[in-house]
Amino acid sequence: MADRLSARLLVFALVLAAGGCSGLGQIQAPVAKFAEGAHSVATSEVSFLRAVETADCTGQFYAGAFDYAMGRTQSFDLSGACTPRILDEKEIQIRQALTEAVTLYADKLQALATNDDDKTLDANSQDLATKLNKLASTGGIPVSSVGAGVEAAVIAITEMALDQRRFSDVRKAAQAMQPSLVAVVTALESENTSFAVGIASAMDGVEAKLRPIVAGVDKKQTAARFFALVEARRIMRGVNPFGTPPLSRPTAAGDTIDPRNVAAALNAALDAVLNANKAIASAGTGGIVAAVSDLIARAQAAQATQAALLD
Repeated sequence: MADRLSARLLVFALVLAAGGCSGLGQIQAPVAKFAEGAHSVATSEVSFLRAVETADCTGQFYAGAFDYAMGRTQSFDLSGACTPRILDEKEIQIRQALTEAVTLYADKLQALATNDDDKTLDANSQDLATKLNKLASTGGIPVSSVGAGVEAAVIAITEMALDQRRFSDVRKAAQAMQPSLVAVVTALESENTSFAVGIASAMDGVEAKLRPIVAGVDKKQTAARFFALVEARRIMRGVNPFGTPPLSRPTAAGDTIDPRNVAAALNAALDAVLNANKAIASAGTGGIVAAVSDLIARAQAAQATQAALLD
């Protein structure tokens, strides 16, 4: 209810900001909000990737501890040193580059919507655009791992971010860059779904190991069985980077702590970026405001979920 109210208030505020203006002035406020929403979604995306890395290592720790306890291995590293199997640091950096391409695009679009004669981005943004362009141009974003056409899309977006002559009209720029934006976002969404399945699989594996352990505690040792159950729940909370539901409420089928539901919500926010850009390219002022308001609402929901990540 609160999220819907916030979205309606945003729509009202943007309509007021657009009222009484004509031409470029009608979409300046919505485009600024579009950039804000794109940055929020990008931040949530990187948080999700870090959560995948954390879940991978935590799952490995508990699986290794179980194998050692069962005598299947001769040694065990209590430090929890980990070599990520699902997503390592280099792979995270590649995917972060994709999110940076999205935010660079949003910033450039916002610059085009201003009344300033100079539409160039600041020095830091230009440096980032140059870096990403070089990365994509030299094969630094493996196409096989993140989807066909992604490197070309990043090159197109970064060239647009650095452009001082070709792009001057906001709507034409949004229309021209929509395919590139779709390529980058679609790649991120596909991987989010895959990573969520990986986390869920790790959780299932650890739970499968815990159940016989708890069941094997002598029923007469009630205190031991109680503490085994409590510890098992704590372990499951550690394996899932999004935590477990509070004991004070039931777990709904669509609970946001399920990694697959978290990925779905994040993907919905990424979809909202595409929808808002499409509206900027072709819709009337009202359509742009509605699409951007939806983006902001979904970005806020994604951020709220990411804020619940375990330390």
